[in-house]
Amino acid sequence: MVATKQPAEQGQGHGKAAPQFPPGLQHYQSYLNPAANLPDPPDVLHRYQQVLRWPLDGNAKYGDCSMAAAAHAIHAWNIATSQSHPVPDTDEVLKEYFRLTKGADIPLVEAEVLKHWHRSGLWGHRILGYTPISLTDIHLIKQAVYLYGLVFVGVKLTNSAEHQWKQKKEWSLQRGWKSEAIIGGHAVPVIGYDKDSFYVVTWGRVQKLSLAWWHAYGDEAWAIFPIQLEEAGGCDHLNLDQLHADLKRI
Repeated sequence: MVATKQPAEQGQGHGKAAPQFPPGLQHYQSYLNPAANLPDPPDVLHRYQQVLRWPLDGNAKYGDCSMAAAAHAIHAWNIATSQSHPVPDTDEVLKEYFRLTKGADIPLVEAEVLKHWHRSGLWGHRILGYTPISLTDIHLIKQAVYLYGLVFVGVKLTNSAEHQWKQKKEWSLQRGWKSEAIIGGHAVPVIGYDKDSFYVVTWGRVQKLSLAWWHAYGDEAWAIFPIQLEEAGGCDHLNLDQLHADLKRI
């Protein structure tokens, strides 16, 4: 385990750089087969309740949130597909993080993490592909969480969000929120939802956030198609050939 890097300045590790969207990579709906008749998502989805403990994966000290979120994603996919792909431990998460950053504790671009995951794999795990998904289409995000186990997202954090997390409260808009400074970007997987909220994994537990908060602070969202999905026979509605061709060009 790397123990010589400087910890993040904030109370928790952030570590997500500003969003980047590769030219030529279309939005999620562009890769759905025209004849696909996708099911509506259930009103409530709480698969994550099967997990008693989520590891910190170094993100209390280092800005490795993108890598921690990727490790959490593998765990969430195992739950959604009843499979058992190896989930990396904290040492493995940090080793991969510092390999991508060349030893520095610096923010990562989610799109670059996903590109590496698709082309080279993370911890021996590969994804079939990924594509941005509309931030404002809540039905579509919920449907993707239902179909693919999660949506990989980025949010902007404020001091009030950190304070709410420490008090085990929902991330919700506070009085004066429009003038509150952003203290960092954060990568998390959306693994559940209900009528008015998303549920994400961060800093060792599941965090609830209101949809109003999401609309204010969500800044990127990605549908990811994991290898577990193909093994479970759940990707027939996707035009993976076109997606692979587009991903190859970026």
